[in-house]
Amino acid sequence: MKGKNTTIIQKHRPMSYGLIVKASEDVPTELLSEHNIPTKPVIYRGSESQPDVARHFVDTVTDISLKIEKLLKTNMPLNMSADDIQAHEAATHCNLCKCDVNNYTRIRDHDHLTGKFRQTLCNICNLSLKQPKYVPVFIHNLSNYDAHFIVTELGYDTHRIKVIPNSEEKFVTFSKYISNDFTIRFVDTFRFMATSLSTLAANLITPNFEKFRITAKHFSNNDLPLVTRKGVYPYDFTDDWAKLEQTTLPAKEDFYSTLTEEHIKETEYQFAEDVWSHFNCQTLGEYSDLYLKIDVLLLADVFENFRDLCLNTYNLDPSYYFTAPAFSFDAMLKYTAIKLDLLTDYEMLLMIENGIRGGLTQASMRYAKPNNERTPDYNPADLKSWLVYQDCNNLYGWAMSQFMPYGGFKWVKPSLNGLADLNATSPIGRFYEVDITYPKELHDKHNSLPFLPQNSIPSGSKVQKLMATFKPKKKYVVHYRNLQQALNEGLIVEKVHRVVQFNQSDWLAKYIALNTGMRKKAKNEFEKDFFKLLNNAVFGMLL
Repeated sequence: MKGKNTTIIQKHRPMSYGLIVKASEDVPTELLSEHNIPTKPVIYRGSESQPDVARHFVDTVTDISLKIEKLLKTNMPLNMSADDIQAHEAATHCNLCKCDVNNYTRIRDHDHLTGKFRQTLCNICNLSLKQPKYVPVFIHNLSNYDAHFIVTELGYDTHRIKVIPNSEEKFVTFSKYISNDFTIRFVDTFRFMATSLSTLAANLITPNFEKFRITAKHFSNNDLPLVTRKGVYPYDFTDDWAKLEQTTLPAKEDFYSTLTEEHIKETEYQFAEDVWSHFNCQTLGEYSDLYLKIDVLLLADVFENFRDLCLNTYNLDPSYYFTAPAFSFDAMLKYTAIKLDLLTDYEMLLMIENGIRGGLTQASMRYAKPNNERTPDYNPADLKSWLVYQDCNNLYGWAMSQFMPYGGFKWVKPSLNGLADLNATSPIGRFYEVDITYPKELHDKHNSLPFLPQNSIPSGSKVQKLMATFKPKKKYVVHYRNLQQALNEGLIVEKVHRVVQFNQSDWLAKYIALNTGMRKKAKNEFEKDFFKLLNNAVFGMLL
């Protein structure tokens, strides 16, 4: 695309791809061999005569997925040992939903690929536990980049394509049917781990490299110091197929990136030289294949360690989800065991939506000057004053640890009767829709931060903004605790239009405390950000 303010500086074309099939440890290697499913990294590099790399990638993924579909149809009969039989007969609860089971409701769940007994379930859970009808393909930063190359190649037959879009150009995920009921599901790992692969891999490094389980299967111990960190590659330099036949590593200046407008560091170039020499690369093409192979294995190890983190903390597997917020919402429901009522009254839903206003941002005082002994132009004759910077942490976490609605929503008589009897830990709460006014005698006192901000369009503007003003508010929807605060400070309710009552408790507090505690124990910045995201994501999902 080229316009008055747009200049095309590059046209990107895929030149190679890499992938690895990560099977569960429970899947027998004999079964993978029987279905001809590759267990080593698949690296493909195009050429001037075969430049259609994206199509080749889609064909390869489709072929492997069809083989996996056949493998998943394996149905080995149950084979129980004496210990398995004893454990099953002694079970008193379903291992998944924890309901009571007895001799009539106790079901033996087994792995259909191996025939091994897994656990004791109730009938409902046993019927719900099924083999997936898709193969997930995980790509880092898929939504922002690689998706554009892949999506255009998916229309190779008449099978359906399903898309969950974020915008016209970005997709949360997309799936391609390869048979009537089996799909390839493309998932962006960046939506779980929102940082660079280089940083993610660096977080796993330990003296013995024990967290690089997959990488260690494909490289020797002597190789590990060079293959457990992301390398460097001269992307801008590689603008012609012929350059892949170059027999020496390009010069340091050839690693310049027009995207970041930066040269690589001397240490990074030295690392590239070490990799080239150690692996005896003969051409730039071989170096690019190695670079790609390392990238694929690093992502596999990073995501497997991420899965371990989630499984150990929440007993949920993120590989079944599209995004971290969706994962967090299910983790919250599972951990709290809360039963949330679904709002079915349309008018009630609209009223509550009108109470969602967003966050207030404003400059209450545009200019302030401190005057005290520590300031350079201190004047003892004037009043002393200071400027204090406050960094308030965990505001979302605090709010979600309060008593919040979970069910029992109903209309009640529109009046303020009973409002004074409610407190922060009452078993019931209310939303009020009221007309409220701001007495003039409070204006000077509250001028810095008026109560009850409202969404409206400022004079001379066309954009709605959240503003704190002294104007009368009509049909203002407010939580009972905010209304109590406003009335205690002197605001006046002129009329009560509607009131919704609900049951409430601090049902979310234990999940917030779990993530806050895990964040304190985090060993790196990614884990800190991840556990913070899980709390904040629930806030957004609940809205």
